Amino acid sequence: RRALLVLWDINTQSNEETAGMVRHIYREMAEAAAAAAPRVAGDGEKDVLPHCNLQVYTYTCDVGKRENVYLTAERVRKEVGEVSVLVNNAGVVSGHHLLECPDELIERTMMVNCHAHFWVT
Repeated sequence: RRALLVLWDINTQSNEETAGMVRHIYREMAEAAAAAAPRVAGDGEKDVLPHCNLQVYTYTCDVGKRENVYLTAERVRKEVGEVSVLVNNAGVVSGHHLLECPDELIERTMMVNCHAHFWVT
């Protein structure tokens, strides 16, 4: 509701698909709210806030790479503004038992599942 949403994903296509789904959901909510809301005549109309006014921005970012996080964050600050709420749910799973997992996958898992939380914050 009156949110400004910034989505980051390593996969540009899936990020755009997510943004599209969010826009669709909010459009449906706005239409339902508009249909259900009583109409206010005259000057009162400008005082009635819209139920939903979502803005969605998408950025391709590999949160497992510190410099990519810092560059993307700077772009967001310049293009969108300061972030007031952060939800970070990035994560990877190697699919191997620890002792069978290649070093590269362990490092990637730690970068995305642990270090990225600090860098993004």
